[in-house]
Amino acid sequence: MGLGVLQPSTSEPPPGTEFLVDTDQTNAEHQYEHTHLKHAKGKETSIILVPQPSDDPNDPLLWPRWKREAAFAFLFFNCIIFAACPGPMVAPATVGLSIQLDVEIEDIALLSGYQLLVVGALGPIVSVLAQKYGKRPQFLFASIFGVIGTGICVAGFDQSSLSKSYDVLLAGRLIQGLGTTAYESLSVAAIGDMFFLHERGLRTALLVLTLACLSSFVAICAGTTFEHLGARNLFVILLPIQVFGLLGTVFFLPECQFRRPVTIVGTVSSLEEVREKEGNNKVIDESPATNSPNFPPKRSFIQDLRVFSGTYTSDKLFKLLAEIFVHLLNPAVVWIMLVSAVLVSFFVGTAYTLAQIFTPPPYNLTVSQNGFFFTGALIGGILGISAGPLCDFTARAFARRNRGIYEAEFRIPVCIFAVALFAVGWFTFSWALAHPEKNRVYLCSFCYGAVSFGTSVASTSAGLYILDAFKKYSTEIFILQMMIKNFLFYAFSTFVNEWAASDGPDHMTRVFGIVTVCGFTTCVPMYMFGKLNRVWVYGLWKKYLGDK
Repeated sequence: MGLGVLQPSTSEPPPGTEFLVDTDQTNAEHQYEHTHLKHAKGKETSIILVPQPSDDPNDPLLWPRWKREAAFAFLFFNCIIFAACPGPMVAPATVGLSIQLDVEIEDIALLSGYQLLVVGALGPIVSVLAQKYGKRPQFLFASIFGVIGTGICVAGFDQSSLSKSYDVLLAGRLIQGLGTTAYESLSVAAIGDMFFLHERGLRTALLVLTLACLSSFVAICAGTTFEHLGARNLFVILLPIQVFGLLGTVFFLPECQFRRPVTIVGTVSSLEEVREKEGNNKVIDESPATNSPNFPPKRSFIQDLRVFSGTYTSDKLFKLLAEIFVHLLNPAVVWIMLVSAVLVSFFVGTAYTLAQIFTPPPYNLTVSQNGFFFTGALIGGILGISAGPLCDFTARAFARRNRGIYEAEFRIPVCIFAVALFAVGWFTFSWALAHPEKNRVYLCSFCYGAVSFGTSVASTSAGLYILDAFKKYSTEIFILQMMIKNFLFYAFSTFVNEWAASDGPDHMTRVFGIVTVCGFTTCVPMYMFGKLNRVWVYGLWKKYLGDK
């Protein structure tokens, strides 16, 4: 048992069990075991690179630092403007926009609800196209449709009648959804393509910040803009920023998908076996890091601009589509749906009701003040960036205590911090809403910030676990997560306002808190039985799906 992670009886460890820390570099015999493994450079020479890079000059893991960082920078930027911005832009103006367009509050909520429905429904299609043709085409098409959708939203406020304005605005929001899916579902998987395991924590946390919590910053800006410049200018301001993101995608986000050759096999299992033998007689696998020395020449900057770079699998699109849903049989996928997708949907679902709660007495907030309410969530989300380095720190610390061997389950204990934040946030929020006073709006904002912080921590931990434990299936798993999450967003948009009005917002937040705390109890069996599950899943998938 490695620090509470139950060990399978099989001698061959599954992916997600790796050498991460060279625990005794001064020992010559130990150094010999790791001579065929590549290490990080500089101050991190004790870190063994996971995955082991190939010798192909086009391997994204071997791109120059500036190229990898530029690609991530635009990935991060585009997640903000194409995935994080469109949805919450109208949240603080729900009441004001319903008056302006002469429609019900529920109709304004559906401007976001239908958009998220499109995002969720399009997810499986984006997944199979990414597996077949790479991620770059999906990012390019998403950027183009995002720009077009925002342009249509601008035109929606120039129509001759209010009903026509609403219809055009709805059409623009749906097309904006076409621009959201790829960034929301493929970005975390792209980090695994370009960065080693020990480099993923902070970057994953930053993407979680954009996809889960930066919507709060958008809401703050949107509330003030709506009140002072009008709804149309919300989209006028966004449009040129999205054009800039589109240009960045064209020039600085090349294809990062890579056909990685099989690397060293059996290293961990061999070491685990021999350490249990008396005399410590080691049998070292010194197989080369790559199968073939013949590699294509390094691609030029111009060659990287091409839209398509070939196909990455010979499987038919229908087969790839069906395989996505097979992953729902994986208990780890069900777990990430619970601690990430469902809990994020609670956070976003509450956002639909905030203007409805705080616009009437005793709070009497204006549209811009409703936007400023999200300040707590913004601060909580920014603090949530710490979850990335924290996950990396705990992974290294646990690996050192586990004789240098890293288990993907070492990402999970950080969730203890998340559940504490959720409990404080939801239950205090419920109490404050049950005893409404004008000044308690600040306490409510703080509580919503605690929920935002917890959402960031939980989503980062779960995302890193999937990326480490099921890297070869991460695209399909993140697509499933995104799809279910957005379907839940849409579902909440259809009933949450009425629920808050009929049963009270304090009842709603209390239910969210109870479900959240109960849901996090699943982290314990996931940590203990996660490795056994990985062995079972990879064995089953290899038998029925074949090697990818």
